Amino acid sequence: MFVNFAAEAVNTAVLAKGIMMGFGMIGPAIGIGLIGNAFMNAVGRNPEAAKYLGQILVIIAIIELMALLVFASVFIIK
Repeated sequence: MFVNFAAEAVNTAVLAKGIMMGFGMIGPAIGIGLIGNAFMNAVGRNPEAAKYLGQILVIIAIIELMALLVFASVFIIK
């Protein structure tokens, strides 16, 4: 028996959106992890560096905004 692959073809747009979402979310996740790691190391070496927590949170919020832009762009692309 032959299988009709044309009838069960994977929608390439959905596949492309999934790949874009995956790669687009990896970058911000790595960035937030690296920033958190660097901040914890800085506070561990110099406890007075904890006063910069507000600035670190702003940087993390900007990185999260990039992730949200990727998430929104997946739904905008047709």
